Amino acid sequence: MTTTRPRTALAVAAVLAGTITVGLPSAASAAETHPTTVYTLSNAASGNAVLAFHAAGGALTPAGTYATGGTGTGAGLGDQGALTLAEGGRILLAVNAGSDSLTALKVGDSGGLAPVSTASSGGHLPVSVTAHGDLVYVLNAGDNTISGLRLRHGHLIPIPGSTRSLSPGAAGAAQIGFAPDGRHLLVTEKGSNSLDTFTVDSRGLASAAHATASQAAVPFGFDFDRRGQALVSDAAASAVTSYTLHGGTARQLAYVPDGGGAACWLVVSRHTGVAYVANAATGTISTYQTHTGTLRLTDAVAATVGGHPTDEALGGGDVLYVRDAMNNRLQQVTFADHGAQVVDSPATLPAGATGIAVLEG
Repeated sequence: MTTTRPRTALAVAAVLAGTITVGLPSAASAAETHPTTVYTLSNAASGNAVLAFHAAGGALTPAGTYATGGTGTGAGLGDQGALTLAEGGRILLAVNAGSDSLTALKVGDSGGLAPVSTASSGGHLPVSVTAHGDLVYVLNAGDNTISGLRLRHGHLIPIPGSTRSLSPGAAGAAQIGFAPDGRHLLVTEKGSNSLDTFTVDSRGLASAAHATASQAAVPFGFDFDRRGQALVSDAAASAVTSYTLHGGTARQLAYVPDGGGAACWLVVSRHTGVAYVANAATGTISTYQTHTGTLRLTDAVAATVGGHPTDEALGGGDVLYVRDAMNNRLQQVTFADHGAQVVDSPATLPAGATGIAVLEG
């Protein structure tokens, strides 16, 4: 169903911040043959799988279920980054939180998937994965570690001696991500209200963790802008803080509340520099803009999506895809001067689904 939502906030939902229980084609047919594909992870304890949806013709249509060969937990992971695309979109990486492993799946021309390899995550309860070139790092929230692997044509090869502990007292690890330079890693920790940074050497080995206290409580999702600054959502205050990772440590630049509730998930456009923040408790999307160390809230309610918006990913033209954990569906949000248009998928997602990634057609 396609609806146009007014730009006003919904009443605060009764939810907790960051907790989820939940030949060659002709030119005319190219868009149909190679549609935009949106992926999310079932996280089912009986057998983990990637769920694919095609975004075409103003609708999100189920497009296949692909087993990872591992298992999930059956409940939300309170994370960002359970799925990520690597090798220029040719490989999809998925965490198997229930079996302590990571799966690489080959992406076909029409967005279909085929498992290539599965490897140990190097720790317990993997919740987030990131890739830069052929280097992959996974975050294990169960034992507060990160571990590295190499990706060779879809084959995951653990790097001996690459496992590192998070800083002492770490709790509630939520996301790991490479900085754009590929030489630094950032980890957010919801429970200990801190950020851990790591420097990665030429062998792919991370340094010991360097801890920085978060500006506000419950640092959750993050992404990097075009200048390499990290934008981190602070769920308890429903705000965003920007940091620089210069010298391998996180240094705060700016802090701006968004006026919503439970800003948990965050993604930044590489084209416009706009940051889109999902406010899980108020069912809204806020937008920010960064510029040379400054951070500006551009729209406190850029879209009203309802439910419990969680994982986010951007497609072409800055179309935003959001997972609604309350109604177990995906949403496609298109922004325009007159307001935001929201397309709801059928309610087909498992309650414990997690992660989202988008492959452009």
